Amino acid sequence: MFSSPLLDIEIKLNADIGEFAGWQMPMKYTSYQDEHMAVRTSCAFFDLSHMGRLRIKGKNDELDKLVAKDINKEKEGKMIGPTAFLNDRGGFEDDVMLYKVKEDEFLVVTNAINREKIISWIKKNSSLDVQDLTFDLAMIAIQGRNVWNFVEKVDLQPLEFRLNTKFMSEDVFLLSRSGWTGEDGVELWGSPETLSRLITKLVNLGVKPAGLITRDSLRQEMGFVLYGEDIDSTTTPIEARYWVFSLEKEFIGRDKILEQLKNGVDKIRIGFKGKKNERILPRRDNPFKVLGTQIGYVTSSTYSPYLSRVIGMGYVKSSHLYLGFNLNIDVRGKLIDVKISDFPLIK
Repeated sequence: MFSSPLLDIEIKLNADIGEFAGWQMPMKYTSYQDEHMAVRTSCAFFDLSHMGRLRIKGKNDELDKLVAKDINKEKEGKMIGPTAFLNDRGGFEDDVMLYKVKEDEFLVVTNAINREKIISWIKKNSSLDVQDLTFDLAMIAIQGRNVWNFVEKVDLQPLEFRLNTKFMSEDVFLLSRSGWTGEDGVELWGSPETLSRLITKLVNLGVKPAGLITRDSLRQEMGFVLYGEDIDSTTTPIEARYWVFSLEKEFIGRDKILEQLKNGVDKIRIGFKGKKNERILPRRDNPFKVLGTQIGYVTSSTYSPYLSRVIGMGYVKSSHLYLGFNLNIDVRGKLIDVKISDFPLIK
């Protein structure tokens, strides 16, 4: 079991600590509903230190063949993603973000559960040098609809980043204008000591601490997938409607992607919304039904404080992708009415 290097200061802030992907991390501080609404209406910060952070050096062509998106189109200082490392069957080894430092040097953020797997996978499929920075640097995100009312606006465009710079008078390894909530903000990599000081400054400015439960509810509102829940090594980008590839280049899994684009797929990812104030929460693998017939299954769900209703996502037979149509979810024998909705689930 790993622990966030920021745990000491988070415990002082009354974090409720739990386990996620083999890490001890803050799950919530007050209630996830309050933290969620802080992001949608104001500003909050998250600890993301559990996510894998890698530095990759070597021949550009080798990395380009591993990554589903074209890494040559973007200039240095730009993020590429979300994209993915796919297997020969077109399934996700992981969905990742890349940071183009130089033509022969990139940074990569992986899902926590896949960090070791991806390091091994890259080494197996290339001669690239992979350095694991995960335990040298902590990572936080500052996100919110009014984020710039709390911190000085950075002179970066969305998905731009800068290395070895300052933020709020602190030296950080990486500053990017990015996030996974649907709101504006920044992500920071830095020493645990530096980011602990930044957290103190943020709290003093009125920025609310938020946990991983909130991050999960925010990403579901946007229709962002979670590895191990909504995608895995058997799920392809076509089935997931997750456009993480560039067909004009070669990459591992491309043949399967082309085959599915030509011939279609059996299942496809949908979003759904429940009725207002309905609180019965579907669970993973609860079946979708239409007129009593099962047509798919749930992968993720949550209660959206912003929409005041249950939301989520899952897969249905591609023959039953009835956008805007109502279907049922069987939750322990009780049928819950939901509407098939496209992403994002909020405007």
